[in-house]
Amino acid sequence: MNIRQTMCGAALFCLAACSDPMANMLGEQQGAGEISITGSTEAFTALMQTRTQVGEMADDGVLLIEWSAEDSIGVFGNVTEVNALFKGNNTEPTPSTAFSGTLAEGEVPTYAYYPYSATVNDKTAIPVEIPDEQMYRDEMSVAALDFKASDNIEVSAEGGYRVRFRQMAALVRFEIDLTGYPDLADDELLMDVTIRPAGNGSGAPMTGGFTYDLTDLAAGLQPGAATTDGITIRFAMPPTAREKAVAYAVVAPGAHEGEEWTCTFTTDRQEGEFTTTALCDFEAGKYYIVPLTAQVLVNNEAVVEEIPEEEMEETANCYIVTTPGEHSFKATVIGNGKKGIIPNAGFHTESPYINPKSAKVLWSDRKNFVTNVRVENGRVVYTIPDAIASSVNGSIYGNAVIAVYSEPECKGEILWSWHIWGTDGMPQDVEYTNQAGAKFMVMDRELGRSSAKSTSSDYNVLRYQWGRKDPFPSKDIQVRNFYIDGTTKEAMSNLKGYNYNLETDATIADAVHNPMHLIHSATSSQYGWLAESNVYLWGDGDRELPETLTDASTAGAGWKQQKTIYDPSPVGYRVASIFTFSGFTDMPTGTTSDVTEPDEGNSIVTARLDYINYVKVSGSDWHFMANADDATGVYYPALKSLEGKNGTEKKNAGYGGYWWAAEAFVGENGRTYACYLNTDQYKTGSVVAGSTSGNVIDTYGRDEYLLRDAYAVRCVREE
Repeated sequence: MNIRQTMCGAALFCLAACSDPMANMLGEQQGAGEISITGSTEAFTALMQTRTQVGEMADDGVLLIEWSAEDSIGVFGNVTEVNALFKGNNTEPTPSTAFSGTLAEGEVPTYAYYPYSATVNDKTAIPVEIPDEQMYRDEMSVAALDFKASDNIEVSAEGGYRVRFRQMAALVRFEIDLTGYPDLADDELLMDVTIRPAGNGSGAPMTGGFTYDLTDLAAGLQPGAATTDGITIRFAMPPTAREKAVAYAVVAPGAHEGEEWTCTFTTDRQEGEFTTTALCDFEAGKYYIVPLTAQVLVNNEAVVEEIPEEEMEETANCYIVTTPGEHSFKATVIGNGKKGIIPNAGFHTESPYINPKSAKVLWSDRKNFVTNVRVENGRVVYTIPDAIASSVNGSIYGNAVIAVYSEPECKGEILWSWHIWGTDGMPQDVEYTNQAGAKFMVMDRELGRSSAKSTSSDYNVLRYQWGRKDPFPSKDIQVRNFYIDGTTKEAMSNLKGYNYNLETDATIADAVHNPMHLIHSATSSQYGWLAESNVYLWGDGDRELPETLTDASTAGAGWKQQKTIYDPSPVGYRVASIFTFSGFTDMPTGTTSDVTEPDEGNSIVTARLDYINYVKVSGSDWHFMANADDATGVYYPALKSLEGKNGTEKKNAGYGGYWWAAEAFVGENGRTYACYLNTDQYKTGSVVAGSTSGNVIDTYGRDEYLLRDAYAVRCVREE
């Protein structure tokens, strides 16, 4: 079957139709199919469904359709035979093939249709479903919606029968060239195009559910109850505004000549619309050109406007999943998008937009936690298998990092990466009140932890170097393995390039392109991972920190800058402010190391506990009071951190934990300091609580030596 076209007129928005008669559309390319009646009494079973595929494309746009290997058709006999299955004998794609099947004795094949469906039982109502939204990856997308039928079956001189199929649908060929259109950026991506009649459903339906009658093929497709008047084509690999592109969509035949049409298109950041007039009807077996060019947009006075921020999909560097199934997220925007870039803050880019061509899982802490990863229409699509769900309550847990690449087949450089976080239900918020009376809505668990409960599964809490968006898996005693390319790896030491030392000083771009690497500077005098420090990476930089935490004007809720593209938190959250945790202690300085009661027996221990607001403590695991009325406590487990220099685990003398805050600043000595919450183990008896300094908790910590180390993160609701 050849689908050909000739220009039927010249217009700024031209629908060009084939002028050949229908008979010329049913040639030998695919129209010549041979049915061999085998005479066997056994029916075919266990057929794998297949669809035709596109062969070569001629210079004039003709698509040559071929039968796929072992394709199948349905056949009706001249008496009682209904929907007999005939299977192609070809083992590779071919323009024509012989089909073998079984008819009842004495029956003659009279009608045939494609593709075969076991549910068909009425030759006068063969179902056809044409989606109103069609994803275009390449010409094979057309073959997936190839609908053919035949009432022309003749005895073959070579034996058996010869059948000629006719196409039951039409094609729309979008020819796109927006080069030179001033309202589009060079790197702007065309995501989709929609055409439909203007007005309220006045046009003939183009998509939806149809049927046709094998005994009256000339009547064509008949609309069912659910049809639509337009068609939207989405691009699996969106072209930029400066690329020429061709794409096909399948539509139902129908009368459209003279209708006013609305054409809308969406880029990764804007929407456009214009109206024009259709010049032709749609006929089965023919294709029609819809040009979308800069000249068409100008001449038809297209309106192109930025998508309002409130209508934009919220994006982040972490996506929470609570159920198995297929999920997706926007992959053309990094982090939280344009609003996450602080102007003139020294970020690695001033644009939040990227154009990924492929994606894969870099690592996961459960085998096959994330599967079937791909880039499609500017989104990363992935699946959480049903087998991941708990057999008890259906919940899931696990962590994975997905990266997108600049080239197909996961080649080129990593453009960005995201954390997929499986949790036991959606995390909940707990209201904290700090010493200054300010309130924070804080997530009930660390990033990576599946449950808010005190469990032995706290090993899946993830660690982050300060200012970086990418997590690193735990090496706690409860788990020893994680997975790369589906292969079990022993923890840290075998993670590819984990302990990463750049030959030259590290940049922010190095961190973006190397999400699987802990980084420490090549300059020994630097204690961070960046050679040139940047205090704005998590959006609360260069802030003057007060000496006391009781003053609402200086130690109240809030951040100095916005959430940034490097923040590892999910949508709606950001890394905690350093003032979030001050209510855990009554010390105005935020730390119990300042307690100076005389050391008489356990008096220091007792005094320090008196200054800590907690419900209970078990070894190094604390349940701090979120506010004065909290009788349950919020759980902060003992968490080992990762040494940024070599990837080894480190812990406090008493084995507590560290949690990063968003704040960083440059000290008087010229070095960069980052802020954190630190806990330690409470020990009874004559041993000073927790460590040689006697510091059980430090809610207001800051240090220049720790920026390269990887700690846990608690997220707080954005204001």
